[in-house]
Amino acid sequence: MKETIQTVCPYCSGNGYVQLVLGGSETCYCCSGKGVTVKDKQ
Repeated sequence: MKETIQTVCPYCSGNGYVQLVLGGSETCYCCSGKGVTVKDKQ
């Protein structure tokens, strides 16, 4: 059984989206809009 670690996404700060420079927002590419990143503990 693998142990996983969930952390707040560093790119969107857990919001699930990022603010674009020219205005508007876009779904975070790092966490796919979930707001957390999952890493397998090795």
